[in-house]
Amino acid sequence: MKSNNVILLAITILLCTVFSSCSKDENTLPTLLIKSDSEIKWDDRTGCYVYYITDCDTMCWSGNVKYRGGISTKYPKHSYSLKLDKDYSIAGLPKGKNWILNASYIDKTFIRHKLCYDIFKNMGDYNIAPECTYVIVNDNGNPQGLYVVMQRLNKRTLQIDDSDDNALIFKEPKVFFADSVMPKKLYPDENFNEQTYPDFDKFGDKSAILDEFHEFILHSSDEEFKAEINDWIDMRNVVDWHLLLLFTNNSDGVRKNFYLYKKDSETPLRIALWDCDHSFGRDSDNEKNMLKRLTDDWRNILFNRLLATSWYQEMLSERWKQLRDTKIISYRTIEKMIRENDKLVKKGLPANQSIWSYDSDFYYDDNNYEQEIDLMLDFIQLSLDTMDKRFDYGR
Repeated sequence: MKSNNVILLAITILLCTVFSSCSKDENTLPTLLIKSDSEIKWDDRTGCYVYYITDCDTMCWSGNVKYRGGISTKYPKHSYSLKLDKDYSIAGLPKGKNWILNASYIDKTFIRHKLCYDIFKNMGDYNIAPECTYVIVNDNGNPQGLYVVMQRLNKRTLQIDDSDDNALIFKEPKVFFADSVMPKKLYPDENFNEQTYPDFDKFGDKSAILDEFHEFILHSSDEEFKAEINDWIDMRNVVDWHLLLLFTNNSDGVRKNFYLYKKDSETPLRIALWDCDHSFGRDSDNEKNMLKRLTDDWRNILFNRLLATSWYQEMLSERWKQLRDTKIISYRTIEKMIRENDKLVKKGLPANQSIWSYDSDFYYDDNNYEQEIDLMLDFIQLSLDTMDKRFDYGR
């Protein structure tokens, strides 16, 4: 550590004392105070200390940090990718080194990501999505407000057998694109399918399986497709993913915003959920969408092929009815989930509202937090009615 950072470190510890309360306060969230060695950047990581503050307790962790995001980089509030030197638990989540601090700028409720993840996991233990909760973030003495802290999806969270050469992870692979709209590969050694495990630079491109799967979807006979699709991908997982996209009206997640992974040689490919701000009444740019524009699932070649078969239509219908009968998806169940998250979010709203306005130019309207919660609840009832009608539930 540079010597001039010693003084800064001492100052930061004093700041922690100010920010931390010495009495138990159930109305506050944990704070992550990031003190970086140099200016935080988008492309390169910089060393940092992270002070994790809960009531009287302050822990100091070392690691590195950078900003992260795609379209969200245009927003004034930035998300962070945080990598700690050791495994730690944040706000009661399972221990880990790799964390995402999601600014959730475009979602005024801060709930949409977590709600989608939790519903997906509740649908079956074969479905994986990040564990997440809420924290306050301070960047080098600058308050940043409320954040969604999320597990990073990696070989640990995806339960990968790293002794198996056939275990693989891809983030937003191009496997479900039609050939006519497939993005172009820019150079021969490009990590085209965003392979995250095994390391692309060390072990090379392992995406031949995706090319074979793509060809199978497009060119297998109807008999081959029905007989072999379960060998390629876990259809329980696919059906749940498809229904969740339809129910939440998440067109943004049809061909991206997911991980495709293979745990080992014995298990088929599976989908893990990622990035769900396009849901529950809003598109990913915050435009209101109360089912006026429906999920265009046909753009995904797997869904397109499956939907052309009667047996898959029956699978969707039967699974929707099962989810409704068991109350895994119901208005009361999801309202309860929203209210539970609401209790946590409200602890951090004042800190966020003092910095970030509800009427920014990036929003389509000036809905406040309470109005946005009401919009979500209205959407849930509307979507339940629409899905029940489609799958002939309760008639």
